[in-house]
Amino acid sequence: MKVILAKKAGFCMGVRRAVEATMETVHKREGKIVTFGPLIHNPQVLNLLKAQGVDILTEIPKKFSGTVIIRAHGVPPSHKQRLIAAGADVKDATCPRVMKVQAIIKKYRDQAYTTIIIGDKNHAEVVGLMGYAEPNVHVISNEKDIETLTINGPYIIVSQTTQDEMAFNRLSRTILESFPGGKTFNTICDSTHKRQEEVRNLSKKVQAMVVVGGRGSANTQRLGQIAEEMGCHVFMAETKEDLDLKEISRFDSVGVTAGASTPTWMINRIVRVLESCHGKNDNIFTFFFFSLLRSLMASNLFISLAGGLLALICSILQNATPDYRDFYIAFGYLFAIHNLNRYADYQTKQLNDPHQEAFWKSYYLPILVLSGLALLVSLYLAMQDGMVQGTILLCMSLLGTLYSVPFIPLVLAKIIKVRKLKEIPGSKTLFVALAWSFITVLFPALDSNAFSSENLAVFLVITLFVFIRTMLFDVFDVQGDMIAGKETLPVCIGEEKTIRLLYFSMAILATLLVVFTLTGLIAASGIVILVPVASLLLLTRMYEKKKLVQGIRLEFWLESHFYMIAAFVWFGSKFM
Repeated sequence: MKVILAKKAGFCMGVRRAVEATMETVHKREGKIVTFGPLIHNPQVLNLLKAQGVDILTEIPKKFSGTVIIRAHGVPPSHKQRLIAAGADVKDATCPRVMKVQAIIKKYRDQAYTTIIIGDKNHAEVVGLMGYAEPNVHVISNEKDIETLTINGPYIIVSQTTQDEMAFNRLSRTILESFPGGKTFNTICDSTHKRQEEVRNLSKKVQAMVVVGGRGSANTQRLGQIAEEMGCHVFMAETKEDLDLKEISRFDSVGVTAGASTPTWMINRIVRVLESCHGKNDNIFTFFFFSLLRSLMASNLFISLAGGLLALICSILQNATPDYRDFYIAFGYLFAIHNLNRYADYQTKQLNDPHQEAFWKSYYLPILVLSGLALLVSLYLAMQDGMVQGTILLCMSLLGTLYSVPFIPLVLAKIIKVRKLKEIPGSKTLFVALAWSFITVLFPALDSNAFSSENLAVFLVITLFVFIRTMLFDVFDVQGDMIAGKETLPVCIGEEKTIRLLYFSMAILATLLVVFTLTGLIAASGIVILVPVASLLLLTRMYEKKKLVQGIRLEFWLESHFYMIAAFVWFGSKFM
């Protein structure tokens, strides 16, 4: 089925800022942490925050010890003052766009203006805005409210930031006609405006629209209303379980959008489910191939086979003869370690990859058995090469298996604040890159008992390439990792800085490839690896510009870069 994801779907700036501020506070772990009211209108995110120890404060106590985070929607100023008076350490995560509306209201209230707020009467943001406007404030939700409206003196009109712009223009025009002379401020968030316009445009291109978000989210419901007004068949989904796949399969093309409080990982879950849905006119062969590919990737067979091929190609890059035992050792080791760590990291996969979750539920036992057998075969082949090789591979396997296991003693953990290797900030990206480059480059070189400058050159190239690949996956999963408490590089330094680091790493890799081939440190055919590097650059740029939908196609493109290296280097060795 053709799935088109709206570019503006998911967390808006204000919601992202509130969630990141909350998780930053959680990671510091200094005393009790609560949010004053639900942080955002998304029950799944709130449940995950609760699992991280973040509770919801519904009433202001007389005394409070700990941190209180003001929700993205904002609160009346009197509430904030009472929280501070109670002894709370208040962290204000109010959306800057909402703060702007608050400032406008306060300015004109001090000049004795009445405030008219166009929005939903019981919405948290509107309640907060009313606190800044009191006592002369009115909330208008529809034309009926205008009929009973009475205004004496000057007044201003503002909007709830997530209001439908067409409704705001219509209602404000009616108010001005009835009560001339008012000042109008269109305070609808630019992100909301763009999101609504995009839904209108997308509705013209698809047969049905899936709107993802919490049932209590006003802006999510509004997106569904807009799509319906455009004549599109609309499916509202808070989770993937809400999807009526039988009904959706009647369509060939489906659009997906989401409210401002819907995290990327929830949208990705919906997109992945829709991608696997058989559309009305889908070719059965294409659907079968797509399902097979998903299974190969979910079981880690696809990437592990690529690792085996890479071990052979690294020999060619060092002008050596490939030993096919290196293929089996690398394949078996990577297949086992990837699966064992994914099994241990099941919580995060529940967020980021529903197909992985479903696949593991159905086949975790045979996959774990096969992983164990593959590792035993790798160890057997390594032992045949020598006791040193076998011992090193055994140690690598133990370290890889223990990556997600709390094996560090509590006494030491209290000092270094780490119980598992995965808890070392940003460690995953580096450890995966080193493991790949060691098993594909340095391990085969143990046979000769002599390391050379060629080994080091190829080792650096492969380490950097795998580092970039792993970092890209971490960028894809940054929101789910952040909520799950997983400290990947993008979680630690931010998505924007990580993408800049990706570009910098690609530039270094391209430079090394040119220098190493010109100096003869790697075979002349190594220069063709510049093509996969350029492909990585294109993928990163397209993802950054939101021209790619996260899902099986994007992951296939990323993982296929290893096969691209194998193909290009092999053909290059024949003709260069």
